[in-house]
Amino acid sequence: MGNRNEKWYSYLKADRVQLVEQSRKDMSLLTMIIIAIFVLSGLIISNHEIYSQFLLYSLIGALVMVVTSATLFYLTSHRLGGRLLLCTGVLLFNCSLIYSGGTENTALYWVMYYPLIVYSITGPKFGSLFSLAFLAMSAYFLYTPGAIIAEYADTEKSRYLLSSFVIVIFSFINEFYRFKSHNMMESVSLDNKKDANTDVLTNIPNRRFLEDSYFPYLQKNNEVLLPAAVIIADIDHFKMINDTHGHDIGDLAIIHCVNTFKKTLRNTDVLCRIGGEEFLICIPKMSLNKAEKIANKMRSALADNPLKLEDGAVLQLRSSFGVAEITSPKDFNSAIKLADDRLYKAKETGRNKVVAD
Repeated sequence: MGNRNEKWYSYLKADRVQLVEQSRKDMSLLTMIIIAIFVLSGLIISNHEIYSQFLLYSLIGALVMVVTSATLFYLTSHRLGGRLLLCTGVLLFNCSLIYSGGTENTALYWVMYYPLIVYSITGPKFGSLFSLAFLAMSAYFLYTPGAIIAEYADTEKSRYLLSSFVIVIFSFINEFYRFKSHNMMESVSLDNKKDANTDVLTNIPNRRFLEDSYFPYLQKNNEVLLPAAVIIADIDHFKMINDTHGHDIGDLAIIHCVNTFKKTLRNTDVLCRIGGEEFLICIPKMSLNKAEKIANKMRSALADNPLKLEDGAVLQLRSSFGVAEITSPKDFNSAIKLADDRLYKAKETGRNKVVAD
């Protein structure tokens, strides 16, 4: 029987829950990028003649980092890198604002909302790291004599730090429990999907798993998994077993076949029950010739290991196999049909055999 640690469970995803969370983070990031580009560009263009060189270069550096982070996020696979670079750039820019005071010494009024932004963009883990760095750097600049050129009143500094700390606390609480709630919903969604994709009798994947999860995964990762082999197996004379011994024994026969087949397969191979006594096995990175040998091992293992019943009787089981090869993402349906045709050829020419051509 199967367990929830088997490889095939990793192909299942709680897609809708993950999509909503990803969309939320993406929208937060996009909003931050748009605001940052417009604000920084506007400040540089309209105030380049009156800003100090330090502040002007800080604005230009921050703008470059924002554009670079947007490029990483939207044009490469380094999506997390884009998020972290943006938060780092804004953090450094905030420090430069505190250092210089900004326009009319109003820097502290603009930078205190930084924790809210980073928690929204990166989540509780990185949000906490950036927020703690922000508080530490703010405290250092404001209370280290000679560390900055701006001048702030003592009450202004203490109120700013207290406000920033409150924002960090509530941002963390909100993001932490939102993250926890998201993980619980994802877990429930994934458990429901596992139940829907699992055959109740044998605890192996069913036909829905193949159509909804595994074949789409193969199409997206064909360079890693192809060529692959597909084997369709069918228990010989299964109706006779049911008619002679009853459906309970028929169920035991199916379970026995599954357990026997699994012993000849790798953890990365996928064994599915696609019908009453019919199974499909997909074997990644496997040629047709090697797959034929594996099918013969399965056939021999089943023939050599009869089912022992509770009353001491022994039930001899046999199975026929059809084998085909998948060489491209377009071959899935045709390969399954070909394997099915070869299975019926095995049935018609004597049963208890493997047909791969």
